[in-house]
Order: sequence, then structure tokens, then C-alpha cells
Amino acid sequence: MTQNSALKRFLQRDRVVRGLTNDGHFRVGAVNLTNTVITAQERHGLSPVAAVFLGRLMAGATLLSSFLKGEERIILEAMGQGPLKRVYAEAVQVGEVRGYVENPQAMLDFSTDTSLGDALGLGLFRVTRILYNQFEPVVGIVELAKGDISTDLAYYLTQSEQVPSAVMLDVSVDDEGKVIKCGGLIVQAMPGAPESEIVTIQDNLRNVTPITDLLGVGYTPEEVLRVVIPGEYRETNHARVDFFCRCSVDRFKSILLSLGAEELTSMRDLGQTELVCQYCNERYDLPADEFEALIEQARARTN
Repeated sequence: MTQNSALKRFLQRDRVVRGLTNDGHFRVGAVNLTNTVITAQERHGLSPVAAVFLGRLMAGATLLSSFLKGEERIILEAMGQGPLKRVYAEAVQVGEVRGYVENPQAMLDFSTDTSLGDALGLGLFRVTRILYNQFEPVVGIVELAKGDISTDLAYYLTQSEQVPSAVMLDVSVDDEGKVIKCGGLIVQAMPGAPESEIVTIQDNLRNVTPITDLLGVGYTPEEVLRVVIPGEYRETNHARVDFFCRCSVDRFKSILLSLGAEELTSMRDLGQTELVCQYCNERYDLPADEFEALIEQARARTN
């Protein structure tokens, strides 16, 4: 493989890029999350609607996490009265993201007077930041503004955190409902940004080609940013992104031990020895001897 082909392959893989305009007026970020969302759809068996919403939320979480440090985390949750019920995404600054949909097989009937936002309906949007040197997570909640995730995240950042923000998150699917592309873009006005420049950015976003179309013809996250940002910007960081969950059988065992011997015995008697991670749908089947050992450990803790 030549150096140029290796670079091209790297640029086309799932990555998030963050930057700052040269005049310091805007903080920007763009992400290609295609393979990650394809993996999420396959792992969770998501319907097309569920895949679109989880993909958008994962892209939003990835973009926000890119502005954090080290292993600080962002959690985004959209909870509504619609068929999806709840969509959850969690991203770490180092390039890990995971998520799930409470009702992964949710569908919408577009033959009626139905919009995509009806998948969530009325509800709440919650943002949780888990930061260094913070004893408690920083949590903010607003009502869902439109139920399309992009508008909801922009509304939260502008209203709750007082940071004027433009957000574009999108997922495209084929005729069979399989994810084709997923990408996202965020532009945040920094203190002192002129109103005229904010208006220019907003106009650019309203007229820009959909991000999934740009990714479909080979645009990188850097090139997506150049389409939207009128001036020059400098890249401050970039990271590979993957669907990644830190679940393990040992973590599950620790959780099971906290249930106590009586609950564990009941699970054993009912044959409930398969453990499923809700975040990534990984399955762990504990052998009978390991389950018995857990019960004994739990009993020993109470003596």
C-alpha cells in the first residue's frame, strides 16, 4: 500500500475533527460516523427509524465529546411519548461511542400525516457531562424542541448553556432500511462573534448540501467544514471513532454480586444466566459453576 492510498484510507474512515476559526469567532466540529452507526444497527437490530435517530444522537455525542479532555464523557438522551420511547448515546473524547434505542423495532407510518419527529413526540432532551475534577456529573434538561435531534441539541446548547450553536446531524438509509452514511456538523459562536458572521454561518448551513450526500461523494470531515465555514480555520484535534463498549464479563459479575445471594439464587433457578449489555447488545453466558461461585461470594459478604 502506497503512502497516498494509506492516507486516503485513513481520511475516509470514521473520524471526528474539531477546530477554531482563525479569527477565534467560531468553534467547529465535523464527524463521519458511517461505519460506527452501521455497526450499531447490526448489533441492535434497529429499524430504519431507530437507526436514524440513534445515528444522529451518536454523532451529536461524538461532536460534543471532541471538545472535552482525555476520557471525559458526554451522554445524550432523548425521551419521548412516541414509539422510540428513549434514545441514548454516550461518547468519550478518545473516540469511543455507544448507544441504544429502548424500542429498536419502532416504525412510523408515513402514509398518514406523520413526520419524523413523531418518532419521539413530546418529551425531554438531557445532556450529561462527566468531567475531570467534578464530583457530580453536570446535567442539563430541556423539552424536545422538534424531536429531530439536530434541532433539539442546538436548542439545548443555545438555551441551556447560552452558547449560540448550529447543529446538523443526519443518517441516510437505502431502500432496505440499511444505513448508508452518517455524519454531523456543529458550529458554536464564541464570545464576541459578530452578529453578521453568525448570520452568514446560518445561511451557509441552510443552503449546504446534506452532509450524508457530501460524505457519499468522498468528502472528509475537514472538507465538510470548508464548505460551511466562510473563512479559514485551524484544526485543533482529530480522532478516529469506533463503536466501542467497555462491558465485560467481570463487570457483569461485579454488578450481579451487588444483587445479593437471594436474587442470584432466584436467577439461577429460573435459568437467567445469560447477561446482555443494553449498550452494545453483547451477550455473556455464565457457566453453572461460575454462577454458583457468585452465589457463594454473595453469601460470604452477608456473613
